[in-house]
Amino acid sequence: MNAVIYARYSPGPRQTDQSIEGQVRDCMAYAEQNDIKVLKVYADRHISGTDFEKRAEFNKMLRDSEKGQFEAIIVWKIDRFGRDREEIALNKIKLKRHGIKLLYAKEVIPDGPEGIILESLMEGLAEYYVADLRQKVKRGQRESALKGLAVSGMAAYGYKISDEKKYIENENESWVVKYVFEHYAAGKTATEILDELTRMGVKNRKGSPITKNGIYSMIRNEKYIGKCTYDGIDIPIPALISEELWDAVQSKIIRRPHSSAVYKAPERYLLSLKAFCGECGAMLVGESGYGKQGNKYLYYKCGTRKKKGHSHDCSLKTIRKEQLEDFVVQYTISDVLQDDVIDYIADKVIEINKKHTVNQLLSQLKSALRKAENGRNNLLKAIEDGIYTPSTKERLLELENECEELKVQIAKESIKKPEITKDHVVYWLEMFRKGNIKDEGFKQRLLDVFVHSVYVYNEKVVIAYNYTDNNHDNSIDVPGILEGSDTFVKVRHGGFEPPTT
Repeated sequence: MNAVIYARYSPGPRQTDQSIEGQVRDCMAYAEQNDIKVLKVYADRHISGTDFEKRAEFNKMLRDSEKGQFEAIIVWKIDRFGRDREEIALNKIKLKRHGIKLLYAKEVIPDGPEGIILESLMEGLAEYYVADLRQKVKRGQRESALKGLAVSGMAAYGYKISDEKKYIENENESWVVKYVFEHYAAGKTATEILDELTRMGVKNRKGSPITKNGIYSMIRNEKYIGKCTYDGIDIPIPALISEELWDAVQSKIIRRPHSSAVYKAPERYLLSLKAFCGECGAMLVGESGYGKQGNKYLYYKCGTRKKKGHSHDCSLKTIRKEQLEDFVVQYTISDVLQDDVIDYIADKVIEINKKHTVNQLLSQLKSALRKAENGRNNLLKAIEDGIYTPSTKERLLELENECEELKVQIAKESIKKPEITKDHVVYWLEMFRKGNIKDEGFKQRLLDVFVHSVYVYNEKVVIAYNYTDNNHDNSIDVPGILEGSDTFVKVRHGGFEPPTT
């Protein structure tokens, strides 16, 4: 098998190229163990896992996947591929269309049906821990803002952060800001100003020339007139230009009379790559059309009937998109999300997850947190008993700060390797019971997790689920709900595709 490696590390002071090197080394070792030939390494540096647009190497890899040069992508762990479940699902569909597998060097994700559920669960946990970490970071930044301190490690161009964590003027850059505002107010265009700055050799902080977008962002940034807020809290920052100059520039900014055309996402067929024709075995494809009244209709039809003049004329009737998708969603909820099935799936997922190695660093951090919390609680008890000195208060503050820091470190480490218990799995599965069946995102997640494939006949529908349980009946008759059909037969299935002949 030929494969490529994708590696990424997020923004942050402790994130370096060594992170990329470590990921690649582990992926190379995985490839060697599994007799996989690595053709190329794609790597995004200082890029968030939730920001797919800025992941240039990731997007290049997706484009290259269409060329058929490799059969698999190896990533270090699940969270390296991304932390937005909806975007992950869409990109996995793209890969699946081209027959490309996604492999994890440091995660035990088997190919069986329970593996699909475990993979989706771990993606959800990674997303949860990112949100939890973001909340903790925001709480710390809010405290900094209340104290009048800088809320991030980097200041806007023209400023720097002092040793006291205050925003102060950076004279090596502030003259550029003043130059841009003064010349724009005098009537020069952004292009003309850019040409002058380029001629003078002005660079941005990354060492690259300042761009036109950089200039437009600069002249719209209220920080330069001393207005800086975080979550509604005013933070002191020196003004680099006067409000009169700001007003003069704002009056000259050309507002486009018409915004660019709104991008319309293509219709999402939730059963893409999962729905098959029961009559001939071909994959169902999504199509749309317009009626005489101009109404748009979306439907699934057999792929052999997609093109006119095809040599094979399948007898399967076309099916309205919403009818088929809602049918599968409704019966997936009622058939799979039962207490006994949830309990069974949870046991299987935990059984698989036990193969993972123990996260020693996470265990050490939790142990340190317990120790710090015990020390803090002991001090509080001593204070309640009347034992109080200036050093007691100082030590108490130190322990409280240590606890908060350890909680942030634990959240960061949990993102790398979420700890899964049966309660986690059961809670996560039960959340699907409460989902909004009118929400496209929810329906997509439900189908991705639980439905392996759907075979559609003129007289019945067969649903193959991503779990195996021999204690249930093999088939259940349910009332037909789609037009032109008499009976739909739904069967539980072990996760393997039903025969297509």
